[in-house]
Amino acid sequence: MSKLKNFTAVEEAMLQFLRQSITIQPKQVGKALKALLTKIKHLEKNRFQTRAFAYLDVISWLEAKLSGQTMDQVIQQKYLESRHR
Repeated sequence: MSKLKNFTAVEEAMLQFLRQSITIQPKQVGKALKALLTKIKHLEKNRFQTRAFAYLDVISWLEAKLSGQTMDQVIQQKYLESRHR
């Protein structure tokens, strides 16, 4: 992935996180995941960044990791909230 030249902002943030995660202490992983979520959350609605979200729901995965829920639970909760709107 790092050999590609045209990254989306989401891919760049994920790659940067993976590079940094090698040196992160286990106690700091949650904080790093939260920072990654904050960094890419606003890009979810950006039409130029949709390629990164087309194959993997990174936002839901990060939310599941941070909340201690399964990814299924997070996705189901999002679906139910969207139906109420």
